[in-house]
Amino acid sequence: MRVLVTGVTGFVGHHLTAHLRDAGHEVHGLVRPGGPEQVPAGITVHPADVRDAAAVARVVAAADPDAVVHLAGASSVGASFADPRGTWDANLGGTLAVLEALRPRTPSPRCLVVTSGEIHGRVPLDALPVGEGTPLHPVSPYGASKAAADLAAAQYAAAYGMPVIRVRAFNHVGPGQDPRFVIPNVARQLARAEAEGRAAVDIHVGNVETRRDFTDVRDMVRAYALLLEGGDPAHPYLACSGRSVAVRELVERLAEISRLDARVVSDAGLVRSGEQPDLYGDPRRLRDELGWTPQIPLSTTLADSLDWWRARIARGED
Repeated sequence: MRVLVTGVTGFVGHHLTAHLRDAGHEVHGLVRPGGPEQVPAGITVHPADVRDAAAVARVVAAADPDAVVHLAGASSVGASFADPRGTWDANLGGTLAVLEALRPRTPSPRCLVVTSGEIHGRVPLDALPVGEGTPLHPVSPYGASKAAADLAAAQYAAAYGMPVIRVRAFNHVGPGQDPRFVIPNVARQLARAEAEGRAAVDIHVGNVETRRDFTDVRDMVRAYALLLEGGDPAHPYLACSGRSVAVRELVERLAEISRLDARVVSDAGLVRSGEQPDLYGDPRRLRDELGWTPQIPLSTTLADSLDWWRARIARGED
């Protein structure tokens, strides 16, 4: 199968490309023009800004894909408050550009639109876990723009009969993730302290009592591949572990792996007011229909993440 992946140079894009290539698929990637990101090996590259509908249409015509995985967009909840317009342009505008590029094609390629568990936003704790029918109450520009992308994908499937599959991915972590996110940020701090020969380190994080549903990115991309091949456009799927873990626990487990004397410091400047204290989803539909369950334990994810930063720092790349 010839698969076009938008956002192919991102954290998930690298892992998804490796998984698809290992499965024997031909991978094409939409790459931001002039971007500094490393392009995965063994793919055909098509430069285009995902917000540019005409450019995206040209890429789709050139790649002539059997299937598309739409990953490109703004990915940070925190950064979305500083740039709401840019977040909406990337997340909703980019999704519309991809869907419009696919709409005239016959037969219509299967398209997986990846959104986020953050689209559910404010959820009463007694209403957890989040399910496909949980109302959408996003509390950030990121969550709202992803909710709009999710609704657009559903509308294109219903109105035009396009095989557009929606997946709401909860937090995914693993080697190669941007340090704007909490786990790679902590892993980088620990790896730096190790490289500097320190015995102790203060780990600066935001609200460590927040609980989230974490899944290894390598398990996530397995879910995406299964959904691309067999997902049903009639309803959304939740890709998640089904349980939440406190950020404090993950930070402490990373510190244990590093064997440093680490003190957790909650930095007020990194805390977002009004943050949902706990959020986790119900992955039963994905499990029951496609047989997917997470296989990689968090202990392995954390160890691999720390090792990735150790290697990066040893090479002088950070």
